[in-house]
Amino acid sequence: MHNKTMHNRALQIPAMNALPLYLHNGSALRLDLDAAQRLHIERKDLPERRIPLHHASRIVCSSTLDISARALMACMKSGIPVAVVDPSGNTLGWCLGARRKETSLRQLLTHALDDQAWPCHYPDWLQQQHAAVAAQTLLLCGVPTTAAARNNPRAALCNAHFVKHQRGCAQPVDALTLLAQHELAAKLTQETGAPELLAWHRPGLNLIEDLGKVIGLHAHTDLHHAPLLPEADKLTPWAIRNYERHAAHWQQRIGQLIYGFEQILRCHWQ
Repeated sequence: MHNKTMHNRALQIPAMNALPLYLHNGSALRLDLDAAQRLHIERKDLPERRIPLHHASRIVCSSTLDISARALMACMKSGIPVAVVDPSGNTLGWCLGARRKETSLRQLLTHALDDQAWPCHYPDWLQQQHAAVAAQTLLLCGVPTTAAARNNPRAALCNAHFVKHQRGCAQPVDALTLLAQHELAAKLTQETGAPELLAWHRPGLNLIEDLGKVIGLHAHTDLHHAPLLPEADKLTPWAIRNYERHAAHWQQRIGQLIYGFEQILRCHWQ
């Protein structure tokens, strides 16, 4: 699908469901907020678009997009995370608003991060989650779970992709992974209502990055079963289209990971 067509489709948000708004690979020049609380998108050589603010679950935008202060503040107040990415799709930063003031997950996470026992429990749980998802992904992609594959699942999976598709897979995998990480970060922010706890609350801590690596392993499953891999200039629209096609699976995967994270918090800090 042509980039412009894909960009237009991403802006067509159904009235009943909040969906991601992708403004990082298209004609969008400026994002503003009008008097009716609609996101106002100005586009090069195309008609402007207006989307009700509550129709956006999160926004992924280019670092070159001109975002007005009122649009950014409205997103923060509404709990709509904004991810800023570079031309390659790598995340440069997040603007995270708090949807709720108090949640049980926030309280659990606050207690956990303030406890000196955190380094004793969290790394082991994270390693177990990574190993479990890696084993599941290897199985779904038909890769034998040898010791070498378990030690370096990405290499084993990429080799399997190459055998099937006869081409490298790093870029498509990374593109799908970034979309999953954006949704994961948005969900964590909404669940905790405290974005300051998700990164750098403790030295070296970055829960979005840690859990993002776990959820990103699932990208290999979707890619392995894709009929065709995209050309380099079609990578972003392909990734968005593929991710949206499997949106229910991604929501289930992210929900399970967040549930597991909550359980480890309840086990040790409730």
